[in-house]
Amino acid sequence: MRADWRRAWRGLTPRVVLGFAALTAALMLACGVYLYQALQLELGARDRDEQRGKIVLFRQALAGVSDVDMLRRNPDWLTHFMVGHDGLALRVLDARGQALVDSPAALPRGIWLTLGKAPGLVRGQDAHGHPWQGLAARAALANGEPVQLEIWRDGHDQAALLAQYRNHLWWAGALATLVAAALGATLVRHSLRPLAALTAAAMAIRPDTLNQRLDASLAPAELLGLVGAFNDALARLDGAFARLSHYAADLAHEMRTPLGILLGQTQVALSRGRSLAEYQQVLADNAEELERLTRTVNDLLFLAKTEHSDAALPCESLDVRQEVDEVCEFFALLAEERDIQVQVAGQLRLPVARAALRRLLNNLLSNAIRYSPPGSVVRVQLDARLPGVAVDNPPDGPLPEPLGLVFERFYSQGGGDGHGLGLPIARAIARQHGGELCAHLGDDGRLTLAAQLAPSVSLAQARRCS
Repeated sequence: MRADWRRAWRGLTPRVVLGFAALTAALMLACGVYLYQALQLELGARDRDEQRGKIVLFRQALAGVSDVDMLRRNPDWLTHFMVGHDGLALRVLDARGQALVDSPAALPRGIWLTLGKAPGLVRGQDAHGHPWQGLAARAALANGEPVQLEIWRDGHDQAALLAQYRNHLWWAGALATLVAAALGATLVRHSLRPLAALTAAAMAIRPDTLNQRLDASLAPAELLGLVGAFNDALARLDGAFARLSHYAADLAHEMRTPLGILLGQTQVALSRGRSLAEYQQVLADNAEELERLTRTVNDLLFLAKTEHSDAALPCESLDVRQEVDEVCEFFALLAEERDIQVQVAGQLRLPVARAALRRLLNNLLSNAIRYSPPGSVVRVQLDARLPGVAVDNPPDGPLPEPLGLVFERFYSQGGGDGHGLGLPIARAIARQHGGELCAHLGDDGRLTLAAQLAPSVSLAQARRCS
């Protein structure tokens, strides 16, 4: 159960919904703090402006009061200006801190302050603990006697207003977060519909329908790369299945002939009694076919191992010319029998695997000798610019179109006695060395097989020539 919850929360929808909610909550919190502070500052600024206006008005009124006794006897001289201003309170102190005019509200204790021409900010709490704030300023009576004007604002009402405003902001933020989460979930589900359609289309692809492709028009722009990569993977998989199918068919065809020969010869031999010499001849023929089957199976195993192995070859710096000379000496009798002349030119030293190089040279040279007309010349060129070995010969018969078919498994030119795995093996060996085996037909009609044995040029460019 816990694993299911973890898997669910790792999904895209919960993450986006949570992200929407968190972002909305953060934005609402930032906006709420800003609006709350702005309102608080605005209320304070308006209070101070109103209090400054009252101070100017009261200064002018006190200038017409003759003395403090007159002010004590007639406090209405000032208090009538406070009518209609709920929340404001007035107090006038003399130089001894005695109240000349006092508000009926319980104001903080009054003291004589050291003030300049500009009003000063005063704060305090009354006997009930309610906050008050206001401005205090100097004023002068008609006789020049100084007094202290105090205009107070009850902070309790303002605090209640700000608290109510703060609660509204909290509720608005919570509601906006929930709405954003709901909208985010709806938006994600709507946005993931193309992905669900692509998933259904991908799940509908079976081994017998690998030629199907995902419809890129169903995918949003952000998924076009993924759809393209998936379609490319399907194309490669389809090609691999097709090659495997063709390979199995070719293998069955190649195996059927020698197995049919073995079975036929054995059945004929067993159909009636025969002499010892006849049985020996049948066994010798069967052994020959079995040797051919063994070579084919060994070559197939080597080719499969070479094509699907990432293991590094045990390379060593070799004199390639010496290896070529030894291989040519090995095929000297075959070349003499077919009246073929082999010419070798060039010098080359490369880091290669000796056994793999020998096999590559054997396959290239035997192929050139077997499929050249009598009296022709097979040339072996060691090219440091390739770098590698190029073998060219005049082909004895028509070549396939395209020329790259000579590297297909079980392809045999002109019905030769080979089993069609020599050139594919040679190509796999060249690729193991980071190179490529290319086929090229020159203007003079000679077929050139160039084995690049080191990645000195772009591999893709090298493979295009085949």
